Amino acid sequence: MTDEPTPALALECVDLHVRYGTFMAVDGVSLVARPGEILGLLGPNGAGKTSVVRAITTIVPVTSGTILVNGHDLTDPVAIRTSIGVLPESNGYPGIQTAKAHLTFYAELFGLDPREARRQAEHRLRQLGLDDKSQPIGTFSRGMRQRLGLARALINRPAVLLLDEPTLGLDPAGREDLLRQLASSAVEEGTCVILCSHQLDEVERVCDRVAVMDHGRIVADGTVDHVVAGSGVTQRARIRVALGDVLAADEVLRALPAVSAVEYDNARPGDIDVELAPVDGARSQLLKVLLDARIEPRAFDFQRAALSDAFLALTSRGRETE
Repeated sequence: MTDEPTPALALECVDLHVRYGTFMAVDGVSLVARPGEILGLLGPNGAGKTSVVRAITTIVPVTSGTILVNGHDLTDPVAIRTSIGVLPESNGYPGIQTAKAHLTFYAELFGLDPREARRQAEHRLRQLGLDDKSQPIGTFSRGMRQRLGLARALINRPAVLLLDEPTLGLDPAGREDLLRQLASSAVEEGTCVILCSHQLDEVERVCDRVAVMDHGRIVADGTVDHVVAGSGVTQRARIRVALGDVLAADEVLRALPAVSAVEYDNARPGDIDVELAPVDGARSQLLKVLLDARIEPRAFDFQRAALSDAFLALTSRGRETE
């Protein structure tokens, strides 16, 4: 008996629509994610992210469109459910049960025999740093509960792991630990991770790609750099040069195609403020043209466009604040 080949795509949604009565919550979403990839699914509240996740998990019916999870389509919902793991924003646990007993129970629900279920439960507890298997869950801190939730979501070795605000309420050390575990699962086990989060700094650090939703549609999809570049947001630099070099610096900086504005700080003679498009290597380009013109910057402060800037530019949340 040979193992079935791993599908090229862990998740594929094609022209997905989800309607609640007259309201179209998901309006033609097409999305793919590969094994081992961490995809950030972003958007303001009400953008449709939760409905997409619920459709993937078969909790809500799809109005039209196609979903494939690890090669299984919606005609086989049981196969889809056994191919996914879910860590919702809020989790409930029996307080008097131990973590080992809890995970063993879930492993048996996925069809593992009792011995293998115990082995898998102990493996996940070690992996997530929950080694004290005799401690009741009711005594767990918020961070320990989140790690237990992740262990439970991984107990069936899912092809696709769906996470909703997994670091909410955790302290900085707890956030870093959980994000490190997510990256480890993606790399070592080939798990496709779909991360729904408003913590855009975390998304920017750990995600291979991001998809931004607004009003039920995907408005941007790609690497963080690609999404930021396509959003039209600007990057900024403040450069200090000798007073005698200001005019020459102005000339070479304005000649760069990516530069949209060059301004001066009258309170600080020699300081030049530059706005430019979010192109790759923008910082290096600025330094190169100055040095090529024999202008030595005395200070150079570069602020690249962040994912949070792109998010505001691409979504209604940003437009409402204008």
